[in-house]
Amino acid sequence: MFKKSSIIILLFFCGSYSSSQTIQELLNYSIDNPNGTARFEAMGGAFGALGGDLSAININPASSSVFNDNEYGFTLATQKKSNNSIFFGNPAATNNSKFSFNQGGGVWLLKNYGEGKIKKLSFSINAQTNNSYDDFIEIRGKNTINSIDKFFLNNSNGFNADDLSVGNNETVSGVYKFLGQNYGYSAQQAFLAYQAYLLNFDVNTNSFVSQARYDSGVDQRHILESKGVNTKYNLNISMQFKEDYYFGLNINTHEIRSETYTIHKESNFSVNSPINEITFENSIVTGGEGFSFQLGGIAKFNKLRLGLTYDSPTWYRLWDETFQSLETKSTDSNGLNYIDKIDPRILNSYPRYTLKTPSKLTTSAAIIFGKIGLISLDVISVDYSNIKLKPTRDFSIKNSKIGNELSNTINIRVGGELRLNQLSLRTGYSQMKDPYKKNNFYNTSKSMSLGLGYDFGETLLNISYSKFENNKTHQLFDSGLTDLSQIKSNNYFTNLSIIFKF
Repeated sequence: MFKKSSIIILLFFCGSYSSSQTIQELLNYSIDNPNGTARFEAMGGAFGALGGDLSAININPASSSVFNDNEYGFTLATQKKSNNSIFFGNPAATNNSKFSFNQGGGVWLLKNYGEGKIKKLSFSINAQTNNSYDDFIEIRGKNTINSIDKFFLNNSNGFNADDLSVGNNETVSGVYKFLGQNYGYSAQQAFLAYQAYLLNFDVNTNSFVSQARYDSGVDQRHILESKGVNTKYNLNISMQFKEDYYFGLNINTHEIRSETYTIHKESNFSVNSPINEITFENSIVTGGEGFSFQLGGIAKFNKLRLGLTYDSPTWYRLWDETFQSLETKSTDSNGLNYIDKIDPRILNSYPRYTLKTPSKLTTSAAIIFGKIGLISLDVISVDYSNIKLKPTRDFSIKNSKIGNELSNTINIRVGGELRLNQLSLRTGYSQMKDPYKKNNFYNTSKSMSLGLGYDFGETLLNISYSKFENNKTHQLFDSGLTDLSQIKSNNYFTNLSIIFKF
């Protein structure tokens, strides 16, 4: 039915599977940005040497045996995010907000085991948001260098007109599906552009050429909307050995669901351009499950507390689905106007693959000022160049790129608490360093927070307010149209936690 000889040669060298995930997207799945209890958030998440908080169990599994009472609780949160982009000197701003159930869990204690040597055994479960993918970004400006035609041209390398044609007994949907199932992502991009008359085939050079002309630049509008969450579930066991030592283990499961919708529009091409407008829509859905474990310990030395936690890599088993369409508006040599929309209405389902995130080492210290308050510090080391995709044979190029572009980071969390009888006042600060070696995509991210809590005896009520700042650059596409937009993001969280003792 299909005779695609040149594609078969390309397949021999490139393999049959091509992932549509960029390094930026894979990094988003590997970065932990937990949103937990209000006390945890108010103190910047600096709980590695403290414990006594349900979200602290997510940081150091030894934390659960620090509790003095059985507890269970949950957290409600509101999030408001603003993005301000600059693209070729042109600003754009967006805002979005959401309400969520961010955390829930409980801890149960068994006291005085092992002839006094084991003071406490604790068991706990906790579920909380490990990362939120909700976002809305608008980028617009006049690009004087590139158009999206270069993205499609790059994906057309190695193909000819026969490879991307629709025969008499074939349909657009059928050929698009066939190309995706047998020859991957690039073949489908080239097919969309050729069928929408954005690309034409030059028999003299045996390559595709663009019909878009933009000698004076082209107006571009790029909208990216994403939704989803990475949820982490802790199954914990911990013990207090004698008076001053705590040890714990977490067995964690993870769930990822992420939906990203991109619409890219271009207009105001050159007067002599056959192409007048381009609209490219692309949707990618990623889902899957993961597994990890944590080992941790806490030691008390009078007023000083020291903590150490090892986080294993998280082994995710993921799948991707994509949905695409391309529309062009054009004018022929006779002045007739055309609209060509290639909408295959095909959902591409890619084979499952494994993502291994890097391990982490968290070193913590805290000083306790009796019943007055405390100061706490966490230092986290994580090497993002250790992100790996499998099967290795399909991702060797991308794994090599990850190793070359990403690096080790040292991140910090600092928190403080002042206790005034039943009332507690809290503040915190955290900072995450740029994981890119050449600082192309991220700058340092930081958050500042404050909060308060009141102990009613058997019930505790905590509230926090935090601001997360991130200055980064967003690359429009991974090939061809690789221009960068500067984006300043401000993320505001308000958390309310209700804790019950029993």
